[in-house]
Amino acid sequence: MPNIPSTNIVPPYLLSSLSPVTLAESLQLLKSQHTTKSSPTDIVPSYLLKSCPNLFAEILTEIANRSFTQGVFPSSFKIAQISPLLKKPSLDPDQPSSYRPISNLVTFGKLLERIVLSRIRPHFLASPNYSNLQSAYRPLHSTETAMLKVTNDLLISAGSSSTSLLVTLDLSAAFDTVNHKKLLDRLESEFGITGGALVWFSSYLSGRQQFVKVGSAVTSNTTSDQGVPQGSVLGPLLFGAYVAPVSRVIDAHGIHHHSYADDLTLYMGLGTEPCVSRDKVLACANDVGIWFMLNDLEVNASKSEVTEIGTEFQRKKYAPQSSYTIAGANITPVDSVKIVGVTIDKNLSFEKHISGICSSCAMQTKALRHIRPFLDIQTANTIACSTILSRLDYCNSILSGISSHNIARLQRAQNNAVKVVCAASRHVSSKSLLLKLHWLPVQQRIHFKVALLTFKTLEYNTPSYLRSLLSVYEPTRSLRSSGQNQLTVSTDFNKTVLACRAFQNYAPKLWNSLPKSLRAQANISKNQLVNNPTSNSITSINMFKRGLKTVLFHQAFEL
Repeated sequence: MPNIPSTNIVPPYLLSSLSPVTLAESLQLLKSQHTTKSSPTDIVPSYLLKSCPNLFAEILTEIANRSFTQGVFPSSFKIAQISPLLKKPSLDPDQPSSYRPISNLVTFGKLLERIVLSRIRPHFLASPNYSNLQSAYRPLHSTETAMLKVTNDLLISAGSSSTSLLVTLDLSAAFDTVNHKKLLDRLESEFGITGGALVWFSSYLSGRQQFVKVGSAVTSNTTSDQGVPQGSVLGPLLFGAYVAPVSRVIDAHGIHHHSYADDLTLYMGLGTEPCVSRDKVLACANDVGIWFMLNDLEVNASKSEVTEIGTEFQRKKYAPQSSYTIAGANITPVDSVKIVGVTIDKNLSFEKHISGICSSCAMQTKALRHIRPFLDIQTANTIACSTILSRLDYCNSILSGISSHNIARLQRAQNNAVKVVCAASRHVSSKSLLLKLHWLPVQQRIHFKVALLTFKTLEYNTPSYLRSLLSVYEPTRSLRSSGQNQLTVSTDFNKTVLACRAFQNYAPKLWNSLPKSLRAQANISKNQLVNNPTSNSITSINMFKRGLKTVLFHQAFEL
């Protein structure tokens, strides 16, 4: 049984009741809904809620306040329709395992959940018991910030002539197997949810009903007595709170880790004693597996992966093992692993990841070419931005400093797309077309993302795991560089190419190269984390983005 460290940390404050809802809050919530798509379980269509916000704001306010006062989540909001969706066209439609269950909840109930979320999320995230290495479902955190942290550590380790052992753990139906009693106990003991607030959550989790509908066939209702509600607003945050203690299990082993929802990644540099380090990582992974088992979760060993990451010379020096035992299963090391859509290869070259991007972009470009004669240029541009540029931009900050060969591959994918959008022949200059559509080239898109994430991290001091990698430059005496919002650039002249690509080395150099007027927009003197960005903070981000794009646009096209 793993030795789970106890904590004497007391939550910053207790939450014994949910604060009343105002009419203005409900009205703002209804007006901010971005979609009019209704759920099959809705009695009142979503478009009607959005078109008559003043009327339904009063109803929502009354229901919410009665729900909080009585500690009851309305039973009519606990019914979910399950619609099976085939995962892939190639799968056998006669096999139940080929389908993904899609849960549709009552829209009005999800609005009530959003009100509760605005009250408990700041409370949860302020607690030291909620892991700061969990990047899912929290403001200013994303899959990209999570991957920046992981790749930064791997690049620094490889740059220090050390191979890293990386283990990805996959959980089987994690959200569906959460034990309600243990969850409620954890909310009380770890996060200080007590009194009427705890009673409300007990009501929210209990007595939930669901039925399956396929075509015109409908099953009878069945009761779900475990798991967080699929498709709900509160479910993901509750799951994060449920698995939060596993971070203490990992920390007790001295292993690096990062989580995104139910995706858990463990990694550690092997150092000068590779056998000892490997044993530490495997012992940690096995203890994590036991902790999950004790909490009614299960590690899916068949989908968990292991790889050793470093240069070819480093990997040969450390003599890679032929197999590893994790969660009672023998796992053969692989050449690459996929984490939240990013393929990390053993050389950290991202060759395979970029090949996947180029292949996907080529398929989308081909599809767009077929329908391009029927579209105007504005519509074609919109489609290309959503289907092609979005793929080029996803987690592209981790590609900073990659080889010119790989940048050229990505640029060709963008060039092919811009020619289809502009209905131009292959002989026309791609650069002129990019300028016409105001598309930044690939290299500048990477710089844009790195600089933007640096700005957000400095301005809001979050994610804390990225903020810890950046140091504000403070000269020992008064210099012209004083007060210019510069970052400290490492003076280690022995840094390898890999280490230079790490966020903690690449971002400061890029940041300091920006015009002083852009850097001055970041308030780097703040010292508290921001869990809920305000409208003013969003405005400052937008202003920085406009200025940054202008600067990079002029650099790219030499304007």
